[in-house]
Amino acid sequence: MMGAIPDFNNGSVIALAMLIPSIISVIILRQCSKLNFRYSKISKEPPAPYMPRDLGFGLFYLLLSLVLISVFAIIFIVPFVKSWPYQAYFTTETIVRVFRENAILDTYLNSLYVATLSAFFGTCVCYLAGMVNARSKLKPWCKAIMDLFAMVTNTVPGMVLGVGFLFAFSGTSLANTFAIIIIANIVHFFTTPYLMAQQAFSKMNAGFETTAALMGDTWFQTLRRVVIPNSMGTILQMFSYLFVNSMVTISAIVFLVGAYTQVTTSKIKELQYFEKFDAIFTLSVLIFLTNVVVKLLIDGYGAYQHRHLKKS
Repeated sequence: MMGAIPDFNNGSVIALAMLIPSIISVIILRQCSKLNFRYSKISKEPPAPYMPRDLGFGLFYLLLSLVLISVFAIIFIVPFVKSWPYQAYFTTETIVRVFRENAILDTYLNSLYVATLSAFFGTCVCYLAGMVNARSKLKPWCKAIMDLFAMVTNTVPGMVLGVGFLFAFSGTSLANTFAIIIIANIVHFFTTPYLMAQQAFSKMNAGFETTAALMGDTWFQTLRRVVIPNSMGTILQMFSYLFVNSMVTISAIVFLVGAYTQVTTSKIKELQYFEKFDAIFTLSVLIFLTNVVVKLLIDGYGAYQHRHLKKS
């Protein structure tokens, strides 16, 4: 799909061949769904303390963390040195120089805008789709088609998806807008939040809606009072997943951004051609810190909601 001479015809054939695993995955998913169990009460009892097990897992995750940090450490070193690796002494001149460019701040704000809207609307779409699949009385073949379309978005490479959007919406009012980028992100990352919602709904007590109807509640009242509070943790994780991935994605949207809709990752792609690696790593650290802050805020809010729900 990319290169000096792109061959979209042959690339499309390869993309179609990659759809085969999605069919197999849908079959496996339908079989695994039969093993789901429903609960009527959530238990948060921690496992009994056991020193050898706890120490072993602690050392394993510490070693794993050190390996990951050693791989990505260079990303956090380059922005704070004069010129890596020739003048490797601490300075903030690199960061100041990068952020003096107005385009950098604009692209970062664009990324926040796109990621926030992609996470919000994507969470709504995936949540409703998971609810329809797990809690409705649709025919099994209808649910299987929903799963198939969900798997297709995860099987096709993002680059192919971006080219498809480019060809489909070229010359329309969506071209070179934030809307097409947001839609592409939702389609690109649809699978995982959809499965998260589907699994959460499939494990809920099957009598929630019936009990609420007998008490005189409408479906929307049941959704607001019972269903959403019991799946708030899943909703927050879905939002977090979509936000983080929308901040770091490049494969699908690289064909869709325009002069006024450029985001941070597409700016990084542009800087690669000019070999401005200090600016690339600076922007990468900025994306990383943004995702960490958002993740901590969402996890903190989730913990607060859990304590509030437990008290009530």
